[in-house]
Amino acid sequence: MINPECFVSFLIEKGSDFFSGVPDSTFKGLTTYLNLDGNKFKHLSASNECEAVGIACGYHLATGKVPVVYMQNSGFGKTVNPHTSLASKDVYSIPMLMIIGWRGEPGKKDEPQHKMMGRITKDMLKVLEIESCELDFENWQNQINSALNYSKANSCPFAIILKSGMFSEPCVEKRKAGNLLPLREEILEKIVVAAPPKALFISTTGKTSRELFEIRKRLNMVHDTDFYTVGSMGCASSIALGVATGDHGNPVFIIDGDGAALMQMGTFAALGKHGQNRNITHIIIDNQAHESTGGQPTLSSAISFEGVAENCGYKFVCSASSIEEVEKAIPKLTENNELKILVVKSRKGSRPDLGRPTSTPVENKINFMNCIKNG
Repeated sequence: MINPECFVSFLIEKGSDFFSGVPDSTFKGLTTYLNLDGNKFKHLSASNECEAVGIACGYHLATGKVPVVYMQNSGFGKTVNPHTSLASKDVYSIPMLMIIGWRGEPGKKDEPQHKMMGRITKDMLKVLEIESCELDFENWQNQINSALNYSKANSCPFAIILKSGMFSEPCVEKRKAGNLLPLREEILEKIVVAAPPKALFISTTGKTSRELFEIRKRLNMVHDTDFYTVGSMGCASSIALGVATGDHGNPVFIIDGDGAALMQMGTFAALGKHGQNRNITHIIIDNQAHESTGGQPTLSSAISFEGVAENCGYKFVCSASSIEEVEKAIPKLTENNELKILVVKSRKGSRPDLGRPTSTPVENKINFMNCIKNG
């Protein structure tokens, strides 16, 4: 495995001392190291990959250096616009090193949301005229050196494709648990049990949807009312807005995470404009981490989701940091048709035996649509 400290030190030695991006489990060891305190490089975590490319372009404009942008290949799809209309040689011709985690690699077992992007990642890079290579354990220094030289000489991006398991985990001192905040699954169960019988749930990607499925299974409840957004991080709230616009009369619950809500924050404004009188309840469970990719910090500590929601026109805004406060807030979330939000502070963590939905995404879609159709 590649030591992430050696990897970053090599990049700094070659003049690339700036990093920005969105974490992925493929290169968990690298992003864990980038988030350590006291390092001698610049690191700005981003809410989404499009934003990371913009930040990187700005850093190059200010310094002339080649920035490093990291992302999962699904997030690479977001960067098509800033590449073709900003960084490409046809526009501003900006060099950068793109580190892309290869989820859904052909021949490797992965989740359904990664299959297509895994299959077309290399083809996309070719179509976008981005030179690339797969990082190799034995030859990575020469590959990085060549990639940086190419990016500088041609003043354009170069992509490094990373398979899983390339980086070792840095030594990080573990702190004793002293966080009394509730776990996400505890919060979810309280909400599921208290929700109106016909409430429709649209849950965000990652462990949130997995836990919602497991709660329904454990309580012998039907799954048909739930739409599990297994991919498309950040889109659960916009999917929910579309569902609520269907005029079926069912209450709609959005189960969001802080990282997902930050990634597509413009949907707050769309909900405020178009979600009034739609009986939408937006619940954000905020543990200040991208937990599914290794617990890297999000930017949620820097903002107030409640303040954003209020300024976007949500009619009822409340927060909680305990199960008791969640239980107290739930009746207010179900008593009217207004656009509402509950932001719940939680701690990181999930059961080690946490399973995954046993239905396929298509089966989930059909069951969910039939549930709405049949009332």
